Amino acid sequence: MKKTIAVSKGDGIGPEVVNEAIKVMKIIADYSEFEFEFQEAPVGGSIWKKYGTNLPEKSFNTIKSSDALLFGAAGLPDLPPGVAESCILKIRQELDLYINLRPVKLFNNLRDRCPLKEEFIGGGIDIAFIRENTEGLYSNKGAVLNNDVAENLMQYTRKGCERIIEYAFEYAKRFKHAKITSVDKANLLSPSKLWRQIFHEVGDKYPDLLKEDMYVDAFCQWLIRAPFRFQTVVTGNLFGDIISDEGAFLIGSLGMASSGNINPDKVSMYEPIHGSAPDIAGKQIANPIGTILSVKLMMQESFQSIQIAQEIENSVEDALLFGRTVDIKKDGINTLSTSQMGDLISQKIKERLRK
Repeated sequence: MKKTIAVSKGDGIGPEVVNEAIKVMKIIADYSEFEFEFQEAPVGGSIWKKYGTNLPEKSFNTIKSSDALLFGAAGLPDLPPGVAESCILKIRQELDLYINLRPVKLFNNLRDRCPLKEEFIGGGIDIAFIRENTEGLYSNKGAVLNNDVAENLMQYTRKGCERIIEYAFEYAKRFKHAKITSVDKANLLSPSKLWRQIFHEVGDKYPDLLKEDMYVDAFCQWLIRAPFRFQTVVTGNLFGDIISDEGAFLIGSLGMASSGNINPDKVSMYEPIHGSAPDIAGKQIANPIGTILSVKLMMQESFQSIQIAQEIENSVEDALLFGRTVDIKKDGINTLSTSQMGDLISQKIKERLRK
């Protein structure tokens, strides 16, 4: 089963972590029915410096003609904010990647790195954050910026709400979650009132699932007090960006967190949630696990291989017993470089797929 993967390594630590994800994919190709062809699609700040655009037409054509996009990170410290990073928004908007899937799972072998006390961790943290990815404030509609006024239009549409909420309910059903939580600010914002209305309209089609609404401020404190109570969480663009980053810190490091920008009918983009971290670029200390787990999402969502996706996750769990990068280090466990961590996970995947 041949798949063409566009590769946008980007800036900072992007190339380092993407290289480890590619290493994992090559192991998968050696021990499964999948065959991967990698096509470079350069984007980001360094490309902007060369060509005056952060998303060259040639790169975007490569992305659009591929089966999936593996993305690193974008951003350089000597460029104004957004000059490099806006390539991500362009890709999301142009490909209509309306689903942002950000799983937050605390691995059992990494519980020591969770900042919460054991009493708050409870039975564990395993949450699928599902965020609307194309509407709301981030769509940059009605933008005004001058010395006296700055504004953006927060607009939700019925189509935009329905399709992301339907995906979330189907996701919860697919992975046998008992409950789905909707996060909004319906006591104040009109877009959230529409969101909540549609959440319950769609929810009526899923009588076997428990449903709850939470205001975003209340959700943020419950995510700290009792993260184990959440399974599937669906929300809008702005709120989703904030709460999924909060959740990611609970699993030990932002370097552990993966994401998928998904349209089931088009090319989808998979990337770690961390930034380009130019201050540590080239030092081989970045954590590649978030990028490797993004490959897990690629296998799960774009290529419908739940079995290989699970083997990637299990291999990460196995590897954490023997080695960790500096951001999640622990006394008594080897501290590994970026490439050594990738090698270790690749070896664990090889062992599992050979069985």
